[in-house]
Amino acid sequence: MTKRNIDLLSNRDMFVKYANVVEVARNAKIKIYHQGGVNCVYYKGIKDGKHQFKIYSATPNAKGIEKFVGIIHELSHVLFQSPFNATNKLLEEHWELEGERLKLFFNVFNVLEDQRIESQMGKMYLKHAGRFNKTTKKLGRLMDVKSLTNGNPVNMLLAIRFQRGNDIKELKNFDVYEKALQDVVLTDKYGALRVLVILKPYIDKWMSDKEKKLESVVVSNKDNAVMKKLNADTFETDKTYSENQKESSGETDLDIPEELLHPEDEVNKETGLEVSKKNGSDIVNEIFKSLRDDGTVKNPPKNVGFVNRQPELVSINLKTAKGMSKIFKILMMRSKEFIDYDGDEIDVESYVEGIIRGNDMGRCRLNKKQTHGVSIVVSIDGSYSMSGSKILIAREMVATMFESIKHLDNVDIKANIWGGNIYGKIGITEINSQEDVKYIGLNVKGGTYNTTPVHIALDHSSSMLKQMKGDKKLLIIITDGSPNHYNAGYHVSIDSYIKTCKKSLFKAMNVTPNIMCVVVQDSRYYEYNSIRALFKPSKIMNVSNMGDASERVIKRFKKMIINNIV
Repeated sequence: MTKRNIDLLSNRDMFVKYANVVEVARNAKIKIYHQGGVNCVYYKGIKDGKHQFKIYSATPNAKGIEKFVGIIHELSHVLFQSPFNATNKLLEEHWELEGERLKLFFNVFNVLEDQRIESQMGKMYLKHAGRFNKTTKKLGRLMDVKSLTNGNPVNMLLAIRFQRGNDIKELKNFDVYEKALQDVVLTDKYGALRVLVILKPYIDKWMSDKEKKLESVVVSNKDNAVMKKLNADTFETDKTYSENQKESSGETDLDIPEELLHPEDEVNKETGLEVSKKNGSDIVNEIFKSLRDDGTVKNPPKNVGFVNRQPELVSINLKTAKGMSKIFKILMMRSKEFIDYDGDEIDVESYVEGIIRGNDMGRCRLNKKQTHGVSIVVSIDGSYSMSGSKILIAREMVATMFESIKHLDNVDIKANIWGGNIYGKIGITEINSQEDVKYIGLNVKGGTYNTTPVHIALDHSSSMLKQMKGDKKLLIIITDGSPNHYNAGYHVSIDSYIKTCKKSLFKAMNVTPNIMCVVVQDSRYYEYNSIRALFKPSKIMNVSNMGDASERVIKRFKKMIINNIV
């Protein structure tokens, strides 16, 4: 996944971004609260056509569970539609369970459901599979030794799920519970319920045996303390685990399949499980389809329009062009794993990034073939303060880059020049060829655009870049002054506007992590430029004259490719 700029995005912000992915996939609204002693998710019904969920992230962390893992786990319940509330209703109203028996069956279902949703998330995103594996192993080490041997179905399932199966292999029905956890893997939203139906006779038998044992104790022993201890030893599940359990979650409007309403019917148990397996295999593709459908290119905001500019004289720095050409050749020869339209497996890191950034969701498969594509967008500040030598530097840079790729295949360069006015209108001119470079100028036909709306520059440039097919992407911003913008005639304060720009920068960074900002300004004034609050030092450079620009751009460009792209 693209490296996150911690100056732009905190850990909690990142949790929200992951939640946003799930929101799109499941037509949901999710709020994350960092409070309480357990990780849990609650379904709160439908509002404005969206399923409403609240996720509570244990603060401090639940024992044995890292905060990020806990949140991803709870989001998995939403993403893969865990029917917890519907299951509770099923057990009470149709299976007519109550008391300890109801609690036991629900907890068994809960363990199976955790196994199911983690298997689906792990299939989509291998790094999450590794995180889940590490966490279950850690929880296994925390399990109470006594709970491993009391034969409680919940504890047996937990021991196996938490990688302590070798400690209970000799217990009755071990093979049954082990198979149950295998069967539920990669099933659909009813998979855990279908496995629960298969387990029901074994759970009923265990409960009956224990109840008979308690009854016999009642007859022979009237010591309340002894009775209380025996009851606790018999029915309690592992305390370490219960501390980390969610209390309630899942959508209430899911229709439970008819055959599950009558668990005593032996017909279709295995058939039903096969159906869940088959449906489960399609879940990932369904999610990707929903995300692709949402990832269409959006029209620009109403205050953004395209404008025509007067042609200007164009010059090219041949020395810099030659140096850039060499860099592109090196870049194109590199072979590495990359995300493409074709490949053997789906890469969910790109899926997560893509939905956050609004990227082409078709490009979500891991490919290992030779890479041969580079896409670059250069975005130029067209405000009045760029007049004189500054706009000349910008125009020469773009012309030089076009010259550098003249004899190279599969390197695509586009540019744009932009500016705003006091009414909040933004005028953009796109540069799609060497011939168009002459339109990189400040004289706009029919209007004046003197402000510096950096957020629109980032939004529009990343939109252009995401439509370009290169495997490696680069965005260059060229500006001289501080970001500034008007909204309906009112000037937006710099502090507020920098926050707006940071949001746009984050989206752009998810289209490509390779972003550099060239500040064309006298070095005496550069340190006071508020653009420096937007870009990290490693992503920004200052040039003040033509010679400086040529020399430094090629050096920084090369360094960026070495550090970030290659």
